[in-house]
Amino acid sequence: MTRRQTQGSETWKGLRDWDRGQSASERLATHLLRFEGYTSVDPSHPLGGPNGLKDVICIRDGVKWIGSTYFPKGQQHFSAILGKLKHDLKGVTKNEAEGIAFVTNQELTLGERGHLTEEAGSTKVDLLHLERISSILDNPVCYGLRLEYLDIEMTKEEQLAFMEAMYQRTEVLRLDRETMLSLINRSETLAKEFRKMSARGSSVEKPKEPYHVTSVNIWDAVSPTREIVYKCSICGFGYFVTGSSDDATRATRITLGFQYPTRAVTCPKCGNVDQI
Repeated sequence: MTRRQTQGSETWKGLRDWDRGQSASERLATHLLRFEGYTSVDPSHPLGGPNGLKDVICIRDGVKWIGSTYFPKGQQHFSAILGKLKHDLKGVTKNEAEGIAFVTNQELTLGERGHLTEEAGSTKVDLLHLERISSILDNPVCYGLRLEYLDIEMTKEEQLAFMEAMYQRTEVLRLDRETMLSLINRSETLAKEFRKMSARGSSVEKPKEPYHVTSVNIWDAVSPTREIVYKCSICGFGYFVTGSSDDATRATRITLGFQYPTRAVTCPKCGNVDQI
């Protein structure tokens, strides 16, 4: 069995000597654009028909682009490539786009790529040329595309590379899932803690004095926060009274063996003023 050409040669030659027609080239171009990060890729008429000076409409970085394909058989003269790009640039304005992705199976030198970019002026140009497309199709995740459009099967080495690439993708998905679950659990925990804090806050918070409570005798309760419950001598209404450090300078009296500051308090219900 003859060993397949290696080092990317078979992919490179298969693209340069393209013999699968315009329809296949346009469909391949849509896959390549998706791989390169374009979204909302919408082909025009791969099987033929008026396309409005574009083969594809797509989005990149939030702006509208058009895509055009040029897949002749064999390497063409640079003037033919330039002429094709000039023609397709008209589609940018017609389709109200901001850039053009020019997908071609032609080999382009650095100087030629610069010339094509300058020809576009202020219009954005993304050149997917022979070397770039070849490297994309030789990426393990694109072996399926290469098999479909160039009929190039995987070597043993590529099978190992493909399995490793799939494992890495699976690992990324697993880590993403664990991160998402962790965030969900953390958000639920924080929500529970917030509810607990809110409940505790509402249970200890008291309005400023005086405020109403159930009528009780002053000696029935003394709060740990220096709040005492006082019963009005006229109407019998009970309410909290909060002491302060300034009360210590006032005259004191003895009640049941304890010292309490003397101060005037007003009943919030009847307005009676008592000295306590």
